[in-house]
Amino acid sequence: MNKRTTERIGVFGGSFDPVHTGHLTIAQDAVEQLRLDRLIFVPAAVPPHKQGKTLVDGHHRFEMLRLATEGVPKFEVSGMELKRGGISYSFDTMMQVREEHPGARLFFIVGIDSLAEFHLWRNVESLLELCTVVPFARGGEKPEQIAEQSRLPEEWKKRLFEQVVRTHEVEVSSSEIRRRIAAGLSIRTLVPPKVELYIAEHGLYG
Repeated sequence: MNKRTTERIGVFGGSFDPVHTGHLTIAQDAVEQLRLDRLIFVPAAVPPHKQGKTLVDGHHRFEMLRLATEGVPKFEVSGMELKRGGISYSFDTMMQVREEHPGARLFFIVGIDSLAEFHLWRNVESLLELCTVVPFARGGEKPEQIAEQSRLPEEWKKRLFEQVVRTHEVEVSSSEIRRRIAAGLSIRTLVPPKVELYIAEHGLYG
């Protein structure tokens, strides 16, 4: 049997405001199902769909990700979008990853619900040529229904929906965590212990 030599790299972008156990579960499922050699978390500077909304400073979001992934095999964190600044377009990020890892096979991990408006993304067809876009679906999401809503050409739909990552169902969101903190409620078990401590120490989301 020939040994696989091409490195397989997954890229998982988002606000991560804050990172939580759901994000980490998706990432681990992706590593296992896609047989990734590494998975890079990339916190966004300004997500295109969240322009005008206030995010916690990128330094804090990066640091929380670093703490959450510390010591976890194959998990890495990159501040490339924070350093670049401005609106964080996925195509620009994947171009940078390609330049840094010219021989690797790249996988871009995205929520399957995003595919309904995927045709509106910047340089979407070039993005699809640059890497393998892998949607992740939670328990209740139906890929076939989202495929019907997508306005992408049929050949792109086929490529997008042939490799869906099915993730474990974890009922948690960053917005829920922010609401709980503001209300003085516990977030224990929703985020890693080091992240919970960091939030408390820096008075975030209060």
